[in-house]
Amino acid sequence: MTAPTNTNVDVERPVVVCGVGRSGTSLLQSMLNAHPDLCFPPETHFFRRYVARRASRKHYERLGVSAFEAVLAADEDFARAGTDAHELLAPESGRGLDLGRVFRRFLSRYARGEGKTRVGDKDPRSLDELAAWKAEFPGARVVHVVRDPRDVLLSRTKAAWSADRPWWAHVLICKEQLRRGRAAGRAAFGDAYLEVRYEELIADPGAHLARVADHVGVDYDDRMLDFGDSARRLVDAREMSWKKETLGPLLRGNRDKWREGLTPFQVRLVERVARESFEELGYAEDTARADLRFVERLVLAGAPVLGLGAAAAFDLRRALGRAG
Repeated sequence: MTAPTNTNVDVERPVVVCGVGRSGTSLLQSMLNAHPDLCFPPETHFFRRYVARRASRKHYERLGVSAFEAVLAADEDFARAGTDAHELLAPESGRGLDLGRVFRRFLSRYARGEGKTRVGDKDPRSLDELAAWKAEFPGARVVHVVRDPRDVLLSRTKAAWSADRPWWAHVLICKEQLRRGRAAGRAAFGDAYLEVRYEELIADPGAHLARVADHVGVDYDDRMLDFGDSARRLVDAREMSWKKETLGPLLRGNRDKWREGLTPFQVRLVERVARESFEELGYAEDTARADLRFVERLVLAGAPVLGLGAAAAFDLRRALGRAG
């Protein structure tokens, strides 16, 4: 990271980009990062890992400055931002460690190094932490990227980080994250919460980036459409196998791939389990006739129960701090 400048950074109004994994959050992050006034660090998960969850935060704060410096030094995701942990934590010496204050310093230092006045944070799983974002940053602006759940499923069955999970687990997890994220976003942020449909963003990026820019409080700038260099700075080598499309050019037709990539049973199960997503977000269910096996029809008949089970499982995983 370049040396900090004297740029004044509005760190109390971070732009929070979130969405179910493989919904297009990296694309939007890269576009917004290309704005002359706005930047995003690479995905560090700092807020979710060290700030958002009360028990974890208290644990790390009790460790003290030196011990937490060692934690950050071993954090491969934090290392992506190129921020020296010792320099970041030095102002905390001699007083109680406050990770909210450290996170603000991190965002401010990163933005000043980029010569930007606004800063954001992108983490798909911030969907799970929107109430914590509101509590820590009342002035934050949230942008939630949503995508056809069938294309999300197809993409997650291919990405290296998610391909090993059973495909049906993705259906349940994504359905519940989407539902809860939308509810929490509206409840916590009201007008400061915005949903952007991935399909609309890639079809008419100028119009929808102008909408996002207005929402977060920056002027629209055409440079957001030229996001390739921005993406190269944000996408880690470990992620290249599933994020290479983020480097551009924009794939305007990158939608409805589920029609060829999913089985009829997979399509029907997504549509049954995530029915409210289709009803509320406007995605049309597949009307083609499908010949399903008897056991598949039985599973579909119990899809509402599966949805309730997903909610209960999500509650349990959240309680254990392992949701997503």
